[in-house]
Amino acid sequence: MSNAPDSLKHDLAFDRLLHFFFALGLYHEIRTYDDLARAVGVSRRTITGWFSGSHRPLSPEIVIRLARALGLMKMEADLLLYAISPAWVRYGTPPDVLEAFTMLQYREYKITSPIATSAVPPTIAEIEQSWTVAFAETFQSNHHNWGLGYKDDGVSRIERAMQDGQFVLTAHNRFHDTIFMGGDSSCFAPPIYYLSVRAQIVCGEIHDGGYALLFEEIGDNCMAIFRIRDQSRMAAVFQTFDSTAFHVYLSRTPAPAIIPGGVNKLAILAINEDHWFYVNGQLSGQCRISRFSRSRLDLGVVAGGGQTVVCHFRDFYVRVPSAAQRYPILDELDRSPAT
Repeated sequence: MSNAPDSLKHDLAFDRLLHFFFALGLYHEIRTYDDLARAVGVSRRTITGWFSGSHRPLSPEIVIRLARALGLMKMEADLLLYAISPAWVRYGTPPDVLEAFTMLQYREYKITSPIATSAVPPTIAEIEQSWTVAFAETFQSNHHNWGLGYKDDGVSRIERAMQDGQFVLTAHNRFHDTIFMGGDSSCFAPPIYYLSVRAQIVCGEIHDGGYALLFEEIGDNCMAIFRIRDQSRMAAVFQTFDSTAFHVYLSRTPAPAIIPGGVNKLAILAINEDHWFYVNGQLSGQCRISRFSRSRLDLGVVAGGGQTVVCHFRDFYVRVPSAAQRYPILDELDRSPAT
């Protein structure tokens, strides 16, 4: 008999969760029930019984092996454990968070066939030598009105300060899983732009934490993210419209130009919907991403569950082609008659 709460009848039923996580698994080597059985160390008949709902694992250790085989995050592992018995929860996810889970939360959805741009971009050297600087920030003062001070939503806290020509972002994550928080820039994105910044993680768990360039940003819950995994030297690009589901364009792409623990120059080149992503001058990936008519370019910090991460940023520049309108929407507003 299960000790799970009566509320676990739909999304939180063990077999339903198992189907969901298996279908959305990130580890391509786990393709069949036989693959999963070998990875967990049980028979195929046992796996089939779990999926059918006729029986469930008899110990939390087996569930943890199952979660590892499926590449689940800690909260997702706790969901499987909680579905059998609340006493089995191992990673500290609060019961109210588990109870509130729906199948659309806490998962990055890969874009099946991300559209790769076929356009040929100008070289970085050409851009930096001939394009016009539309927005220059050296963080000597706050004349560009970055968000300073702190924001705290009860789950995580971000502190933002300018020190010695650097923008310092500190994230305190009280949540059980990774969080992304931004610096609240006032820099709007032109239709064509080249954004670059120098970034460094100076404190924190660098395997889970790090820094990011935020673009197509409308608010705290709607943005695209160019994320750097400093220690593993990988980059990723994904987008969320409500902070629950993340559409992945580039997933953990190797970026060998990253200097772990050092200062790294990140850059995004956007020519309308075509985007290219660079680390220290080397291309990490490219894809086509739809654009909002108005959005911001920003800086972000990434912190794993229960972690505090400190990142430093300097030399934030946005360049545009010399003949292009820098900010067409603002130019149009300037031409509008006064009311």
